[in-house]
Amino acid sequence: MVSRTAVRMVEIAVAAAMGAGVMVLAGTGIGGTALGLALTLRDRLKHTTTTITHLMNLTEGDHISLEKKGELPFRHAIVVEPVRDPKDRLRLVYHGGSKSGARVEFIEVDLHDEARKGELVRHQYEALICYPAQAVVARAVSLCTQHNSIDRREVLRMFWPFFHDDEHFANWCQIGFCFTDGLKATLLADYTRTLVSDVARLSEGSCQNLGIFDHPRSGV
Repeated sequence: MVSRTAVRMVEIAVAAAMGAGVMVLAGTGIGGTALGLALTLRDRLKHTTTTITHLMNLTEGDHISLEKKGELPFRHAIVVEPVRDPKDRLRLVYHGGSKSGARVEFIEVDLHDEARKGELVRHQYEALICYPAQAVVARAVSLCTQHNSIDRREVLRMFWPFFHDDEHFANWCQIGFCFTDGLKATLLADYTRTLVSDVARLSEGSCQNLGIFDHPRSGV
């Protein structure tokens, strides 16, 4: 039996105007290269940054970064629980290390000084391309050491090295890809998401990864 909550969390990504859209992007890119596609997409997504001077202005699912890492183990992270009191610590999930030493960790950290100095930044993309806040948090904790059982952690170890760095991980949580994945990013740019209220509507071949990506055309 699939719970109502689980059903609500399922999303379908439907390809829209992939053929013509990608060709237009390729034509307007730098020589039609992957770099040109990525740069064009970056412009279309209207990535914005906002300096956060008060931690109370952050909400769950926010992608944040620090101008100066200092002694902290991250520069980019996902807010999994916002502060409820101005004196509270921020609860974050971040990616650290590389290769066999890679990991995804939960941390409670005091960033009041960074906010006061204007060194705390929030990253945001257009709502069309972003996952809902609760889904961003779900993606982050799904790979987090402290939020999974010992047995599951052994499986997760295989996925941690996939991320190039903490920014790549934070982008994956928020929008599903990183700009280093230029061509992949371009293909996904014209996708839309539809909440599924009835699992019977899902077609054969759908793939679930905190959401179901349904490609209506074969060979895509």
